[in-house]
Amino acid sequence: MNNKKTSVEQLISCPICSKRIFFSQINSHLDTCGKEKSKSASRPQTVSSLLAGPRKRKQSSTEKVIDLDKDDDEAVAVVKNEYESIENVESENKKFKTAPPTQSGTTIVNSTPNKSQKYQNDCEIRWLQKISHLPLSEKLRPKELRDYVGQQHILSHENGTLYKYIKQGTIPSMILWGPPGVGKTSLARLLTKTATTSNSESKAGSKYFMIETSATKANTQELRGIFEKSKKEFQLTKRRTVLFIDEIHRFNKVQQDLLLPHVENGDIVLIGATTENPSFQLNNALISRCLIFVLEKLNVNELCIVLSRGIALLNKCRKQIWNIDRPLKLSRTILEYVVDLSVGDTRRALNMLEMIEVSTRERKSDNEELSIDDVRDIIKNNSSNGLNTYYDPKGDNHYDTISAFHKAIRGGDENASLYYLSRMLQGGEDPLYIARRMIRIASEDIGIRDNSLLPLAVAAHDAVMKVGLPEADLALAQCCVALARAPKSVELYRAWKKLKAMMNENMYSLASSEIPMHIRNAPTKLMEELGYHKGYKYNPDYISGVVQQDYFPEEVLEKCPNKDDLKFLNGKHLGDKKDPDLKEAN
Repeated sequence: MNNKKTSVEQLISCPICSKRIFFSQINSHLDTCGKEKSKSASRPQTVSSLLAGPRKRKQSSTEKVIDLDKDDDEAVAVVKNEYESIENVESENKKFKTAPPTQSGTTIVNSTPNKSQKYQNDCEIRWLQKISHLPLSEKLRPKELRDYVGQQHILSHENGTLYKYIKQGTIPSMILWGPPGVGKTSLARLLTKTATTSNSESKAGSKYFMIETSATKANTQELRGIFEKSKKEFQLTKRRTVLFIDEIHRFNKVQQDLLLPHVENGDIVLIGATTENPSFQLNNALISRCLIFVLEKLNVNELCIVLSRGIALLNKCRKQIWNIDRPLKLSRTILEYVVDLSVGDTRRALNMLEMIEVSTRERKSDNEELSIDDVRDIIKNNSSNGLNTYYDPKGDNHYDTISAFHKAIRGGDENASLYYLSRMLQGGEDPLYIARRMIRIASEDIGIRDNSLLPLAVAAHDAVMKVGLPEADLALAQCCVALARAPKSVELYRAWKKLKAMMNENMYSLASSEIPMHIRNAPTKLMEELGYHKGYKYNPDYISGVVQQDYFPEEVLEKCPNKDDLKFLNGKHLGDKKDPDLKEAN
């Protein structure tokens, strides 16, 4: 009875062959199975390997890590594996004295003469297929710092301050300030990659990895999590964390203050990107801990280089992905036209280039370059509002442009004044704001020299309120030209400015002295008995209205040794300086 197998005896899997064996027979099975396996295996089995069970295949991680080379590596990986298997077969075939015959019986002397070229083409096709859905600006993001276009004032090998930092494998905390589309995000990624590569080659300094976020979605809890992760990362791997924050000017004061100790202690390397002036949008404490690098708009040649790269990439996609034999051909004139429309924004220029490419996929003519008129029609037909200049009604450009507008009127340049007026209106500026500024100009820069300009400016403001744009644009232009052509006088402006300064300091007791009794009004009997209005000389009762009478308080007159200090209006409309750059008239 003891020799009989019970139906409830447990079945287990063999760790070698995975067969289902009764628990009581596993030892004897392992003796035979282990010997058979050891004969066929390249490495002998050990007790620990048997007890460890069958090895599990290493699964790919689902976590996505920011890596500039990842797109290329993933696209090539499949092709590389295929070609490695081909090479293994060919290495086996080389062992035979004759090449393997084909089905027809003929012998192939060299079956793969262009194997490396075919390998490269397949890799390129896989890569193009992987990135075909991305916007052109994302497709063209540079992978190496040497491919980055622009900003040579900070990246030049001779004089570039930022390049010298990166050459030493060091990344300082910095704020990248520049308009949209100049490459702030791309530059931050390339700095991290280049600094890590420099440290790996020199075996000195620190390695870096970058975490990207945006001030529009990051909160204090997320920031604290990043700080903790950066500390653990440095303890385990000695890698420093580069925290890239896009639109950092959108952080409030509390969020900016949260960055301060971690930037100062070196827990993170902060790279902030902003389109706004850091002096106005960021805390002074944060600015003092970071370097400020101003990124400039790309010039015509630099943008043409980027567009040429975009055309080359689009033509590769046309030929190998979209099966379009006709390449896209654009002349230098067309590229410069696109550059002008983009207003220095690289992303906008590439978007227009992509729009041109899509619009010409079904073009009938072969090998015919597009004309400037064709491109102009494509852009106009696909852009509802036409060209929009880079103008932010609430940003730095708002203040810079209105300042230029005011100074052009002050300088009497009517054409420049109209230009800045048009630029503001096209950029979406509030027309009432412009009208209010012209009311100020009428008093500040023309003043008493021509008193008719102030009513004209007020009338222009009323026209905007009653009619609105676009009908009121000529009323603003009329007032603008009249202000620019009018004779200028700052006598009133300077007098008022001087008086306000003296009042703020209470000089000669101007702000605290008593009003003289004789020029006070006496509406009641009591006030008349107290001396109000006593001794006042009514000017219309005298010849030409001229009388000897003081109007300043007696206390002020006593404290002011020089009575000319109380003459705020000196009769001088303009200054006495002479511009040395002004050419003498013949």
